[in-house]
Amino acid sequence: MTFRPYNLLQSVNTSDQRENNTGATMTKATPVRINTSGEIDFIDVSVEANSIGAMGVTGVEILNGTFGDVVSSGKIVDIPTSASFGDTLWVSKTGGLTNIKPSIGVNGFVTGDLSILVGVVAKNELNPSLKDLYLTISIKGQL
Repeated sequence: MTFRPYNLLQSVNTSDQRENNTGATMTKATPVRINTSGEIDFIDVSVEANSIGAMGVTGVEILNGTFGDVVSSGKIVDIPTSASFGDTLWVSKTGGLTNIKPSIGVNGFVTGDLSILVGVVAKNELNPSLKDLYLTISIKGQL
């Protein structure tokens, strides 16, 4: 029998209830920012001032005009993704998640876009078929 101390690690989430006033539904695991009105909004990696406000990921689907959980650290359980366990996830050119690291000429990224790391995909400890997202949100630089 092997002792695996990492099985004992607990992830403590830092989250907040925020209202979605974007006019659209934010699906679970959508990267979000704080806009100039102090509300959550989608991230546009081609606008530096927009991207710098990256603050978290939606922990649930948030309908327009309703409040929902936005997680800034910790983990989100059972995310909808085709990414594999161990993949790092980034903010995509369209504002969603991608497991392909941003690079000029790849997936629509161009010079000047920002590269934003969101986290890593891991197995859910209670149901290994589910994928959890462990957040490590950080702006890695401009392309």
